[in-house]
Amino acid sequence: MLTSNFNNIDANQIATARQVYGVACHFANIHAKSPSERYGLTKVFNAVVNKFYKDADSFMTHSDVSEFREWDCVPPQFLLLVANKKPAKKPKAAKVSKKAEAKPKPVAKKAQPASKKPAQNDRITALESRVDAVDSKLDAILEILSAK
Repeated sequence: MLTSNFNNIDANQIATARQVYGVACHFANIHAKSPSERYGLTKVFNAVVNKFYKDADSFMTHSDVSEFREWDCVPPQFLLLVANKKPAKKPKAAKVSKKAEAKPKPVAKKAQPASKKPAQNDRITALESRVDAVDSKLDAILEILSAK
């Protein structure tokens, strides 16, 4: 009886948090190599899917949920965000003796690497291109509406 109700849901209805989490579990099952990794990936995919739709300023719909549940692989747009989300492994800190702790060493200031500015410029250009794309879509919609 539940499946018959599920098939009668409007395709444009906004997905519930439980449905989004179900999609995240599905992607984690596909991508995980072990059950312990699957648990962590479920949390990561849930955050990534929510971030993806938030950045797109939209919501996951029931039709999106149905489509993603049929996939046998994780969509590349989510894999890209997961790759950016994985934390880098930190090197283990060496044990510090009390004598070394008492005498702090002077710290030299490091120069800011020049690579930070191009990364910001890339983000800005990506944002500008997204704004331009939205503007062109809005112009097309306005043109259609004004033609009537």
